Amino acid sequence: MPKPAKKNIIRKIHTILKAGIFSLIRLISRNMIIPPLRIVLFRLTGIKIGKLVVINMDTRFLDDFIPGLIQIDDGVAIGPNVTFIACSYPNNSFIGKVYDFDKRGKIHVREGAWIGTGAVIHPGVTIGKGAVIGSNAVVTKNVDDFSIMVGVPARKIGDVRKKSKIILYET
Repeated sequence: MPKPAKKNIIRKIHTILKAGIFSLIRLISRNMIIPPLRIVLFRLTGIKIGKLVVINMDTRFLDDFIPGLIQIDDGVAIGPNVTFIACSYPNNSFIGKVYDFDKRGKIHVREGAWIGTGAVIHPGVTIGKGAVIGSNAVVTKNVDDFSIMVGVPARKIGDVRKKSKIILYET
């Protein structure tokens, strides 16, 4: 076997092993009952996480383990069951072979933001400083600083600076 072919095989094996190990670490961290350890484990897999960040259980980061593709600044609070989708593609579906549906983009959650339970954050989105994302919101576009966002797709319903009490659900 020629040397370049052997190097390619070794590189592929390394990539597969790294993805397997990172997948296992993410699985453990999603279910980790000790919050500071959860943060450490997520950092080991390439997520940039600032200081005093709270990430609740069952949070998912879909980033193909590309370091820095998801960045969470200081003081951010993330509720349980939140999903960050920095990479998305149709896998083995025929549409992936015929059409260009791959989507990849950095997700940046700025200082002091609060993301409610079950929210979904799509590729290429920046969530502004002090913004509030309501439970089960689907964020497909950038969020301005101090905005209150709810719904599918997420839409602005207010400004944090103008509220004395924040209600994140509609009746």
